[in-house]
Amino acid sequence: MSSLTSADVAPPAALRLPDHASNQVEEPEDKEPTVGEDGIPLLETLPAENDDMRAEALHIIADSVAQQRNMASRALIFHPVVLALFVLSFGVCRQIFYKGDNSDYIKVLTTFTGVVMAILGAVRLTCGPYIFEAESVGTWSWLNKGRSAEEEEQSGMKVLGDSDEILLTKFGDDYIGAVIFRGVQPVVTPGSPSGNKRSRRAQSPSKHTKMVIRAWSVRQKYRRKEVGSALLEDAIKVGKEKGWTIDGIEFAKDHANHKRVLPAMFNGALDKFDRIAHKTLVKKVQEIEATEGKGRKKK
Repeated sequence: MSSLTSADVAPPAALRLPDHASNQVEEPEDKEPTVGEDGIPLLETLPAENDDMRAEALHIIADSVAQQRNMASRALIFHPVVLALFVLSFGVCRQIFYKGDNSDYIKVLTTFTGVVMAILGAVRLTCGPYIFEAESVGTWSWLNKGRSAEEEEQSGMKVLGDSDEILLTKFGDDYIGAVIFRGVQPVVTPGSPSGNKRSRRAQSPSKHTKMVIRAWSVRQKYRRKEVGSALLEDAIKVGKEKGWTIDGIEFAKDHANHKRVLPAMFNGALDKFDRIAHKTLVKKVQEIEATEGKGRKKK
């Protein structure tokens, strides 16, 4: 669900708190970070309890979307077709400007450098939509997406609760990871077999409530250190405590990192991250169910 970064990525636009938040949101009390016996801060998983914490989560998720531009750019530049274009460009420059004199190589290299810069500029422009997507994801409207009556009618799913569930991983004073998820139920219309007994309003938690993950990311420097998998496990446990079905839990089809701006043949690296995320999710669900199964047997 997330990808690599580089220094040239422009950060997503700053989030603006809702107008009502300035008066209603209480500033969290400054607390000393939880530290271990060796003085190193411990990782904490916290629910987002106010708009400031939700904004932090959206920033983390939006950053991961912006970072996809770099992966897409690298995939495009180092694709065999594009590499062949570089070689062909050099051959054409040599054919045109080299006349047998060693000084002609200056013309060849100068022209070829210009061609390379033009190609890199085109790559940057082609992958630019990821930045716009990041700015879209890092907003309150994205967070509330899918809750209107029209959107529920189109998706056939009713979103439970007034807002999505958000968990943050905190290390010292910094938030380094975030996961956003929600519970959904099939929309029951008056014309359906169960329509006489149930309305379209949210049903109580039951086996019909499925947990859907909309976003999951960890800041670049903390990846591949089990921070993300631990955060995902905590999210699954929260969903289970709410009575949501975790068997069949999945990432939303329109999850934060789903967008692709290049043809399929250039998206191998991004698709690989999606597959890894799915495997991690399945593994965590199986581990939780296995642990609970052992607990029931002991009783």
